[in-house]
Amino acid sequence: MRQRVNLMHPVLVCALVVAATWDAWRWYVARIWAAPEEAATLVLTVAFLGLLALARAPGLRGPRPMPLVAVAVLLVLYAAGHAVLPPIMCAALAVAAALFCLHIALCGERPPIAFWGLVALALPVLPSLQFTLGYPMRIVSAALTVGLLQVHGLEVARQGTFLLWRGETVQFDAPCSGVNMLWAGLLLTLMGCVLLRLSAPKVMLAVALSVVLVIAGNVLRAASLFYVEAGLVLDAPGWWHEGIGIAAFVLSSAITLWLLGRLRDRPVSA
Repeated sequence: MRQRVNLMHPVLVCALVVAATWDAWRWYVARIWAAPEEAATLVLTVAFLGLLALARAPGLRGPRPMPLVAVAVLLVLYAAGHAVLPPIMCAALAVAAALFCLHIALCGERPPIAFWGLVALALPVLPSLQFTLGYPMRIVSAALTVGLLQVHGLEVARQGTFLLWRGETVQFDAPCSGVNMLWAGLLLTLMGCVLLRLSAPKVMLAVALSVVLVIAGNVLRAASLFYVEAGLVLDAPGWWHEGIGIAAFVLSSAITLWLLGRLRDRPVSA
């Protein structure tokens, strides 16, 4: 007896969705070709879903039916907006449809609300975030760093994005804005929310706490680096600059993961 082929298998639907939105994926590849690191979120999200599928594999009993209505809505929006929407919005719909199908195929269930945050981060938005949030975050971080250093007894003042101390200036340049740390912190937070399947109010609270922790970690990093850059720490090795940044991010990430565990066990009102 000939074996019947399930034409609605999630993997097949995922492949068909990618083929139907191929023009947006072509734009995506062209956009990240000069800066492949912009595709890091997409690669990490796919790898995360694969690990999630392996962790939940014993509880799955074959693939669940694909919710074709949801897929059809995304494809209709893509087709309707293809001629009028900017390319990055078309790419957003294409990535959303593909990752939605991939989540169903690998995990056998509808994705939680935090999954759509990962979809947004999977777009090549980091340069735009640097442009829009870079300077405001530098101002905020510089102001908070000055306050922290003044608590330490140092007579430090701020002028724009510069720290003034004993007639010398220490600049808050673009890498010190904390945008990269914010992107990585949000990625970790949303992955944790997907893993724990937190509700929408808890996801919103987790994202807000993550932003606060990232800013606090960046301020701690900047204040620590001030001692190095201003010569208050003598004979500091060159690797301290990167080491302090990594330590600040690890600390904020550890607190974020701890808070996610607390949010999972506590009710949060809308």
